[in-house]
Amino acid sequence: MRRKRVFVGGLILLLTLGLTGLIFIRKLETPPGNDITVEFTLERGWGVRDVAQALESSSLVRSKWIVLLNYRRNFAGASLQAGNYSLNDTMETDSILARFIAGDVVPVSTSWVTLPPGLRVEQSLPIISQSLGISLEELEALSGGIEYLEAMGIPCFEGYLFPETYEFADSIPAWNVIDIIVRTGFEVMDTEWKEKCETVGLSPFDAVILASIVEREAASDAERDLVAGVFINRLRINMRLESCATVQYALGEVREVLLFSDLEIESPYNTYRNPGLPPAPICSPGTASLEAVANPDTTEGYLFFVSRGDGSGEHLFAVSAAGHARNIRSVR
Repeated sequence: MRRKRVFVGGLILLLTLGLTGLIFIRKLETPPGNDITVEFTLERGWGVRDVAQALESSSLVRSKWIVLLNYRRNFAGASLQAGNYSLNDTMETDSILARFIAGDVVPVSTSWVTLPPGLRVEQSLPIISQSLGISLEELEALSGGIEYLEAMGIPCFEGYLFPETYEFADSIPAWNVIDIIVRTGFEVMDTEWKEKCETVGLSPFDAVILASIVEREAASDAERDLVAGVFINRLRINMRLESCATVQYALGEVREVLLFSDLEIESPYNTYRNPGLPPAPICSPGTASLEAVANPDTTEGYLFFVSRGDGSGEHLFAVSAAGHARNIRSVR
């Protein structure tokens, strides 16, 4: 009889503990229920444990362990999408996890900015500022920040504010905007592009410099490889580039007609006076110009070109100074 009582008592105790545990777990599973809405940020790179801890710290769930339990029971192996979420503390844990897996983030307001090819830094930064509502002073400060430039792996902004149409979240900071613009250009200036430039005899930086000149000299994509070829041919024989675009950069303005006195301006960017490439790019080149310097057309040995002057943007090319003179006479 005594053993029977002990058995019954033990059974009652186990049932009581089990029931108490079940009630406790159900209590933990119950949302806090204060009807408080929170914007919750799920950071990139977070695992389930990080998310569970953050949900508990934000008072959106009663216990991180319930989050882990429900994830393993109902969503095992599913990826949680980074982003900002609008969550209410009345939501069930499974509903929160399902939202994370679906990537049902809070819509982000965005703005667009278009950078055409051939712009100088002083032209690009105001466009970025006006389009995105970012302080021009902040952008200019970044352009002079040595540590920032080193972190991005570029020597300067000039030449690296890649021409493209971009969509940015309105909340994105200035440094991130520039980082995305620069890295978009790096997708074009990839390993294969660098190898081709080295074959031509150009370092990646020199290639950007030359591409910036080609961008300003060639209006027609069909001729960019020929224009690049002229400059490559000149560099190979130590002949001055004599690019009007570099003189315009030195003058700080684009003039329809350059005077002989303009060609005498004292500037490291004046390629009529100085041999080789200028010290830095004169604008940000687009994809076509970057590809042209990596694949220049040097087969005909052209050393000169002159605009046809007919509005087509095309040029006449010549191998010799005499042929160049004839071309000039033919378009005047």
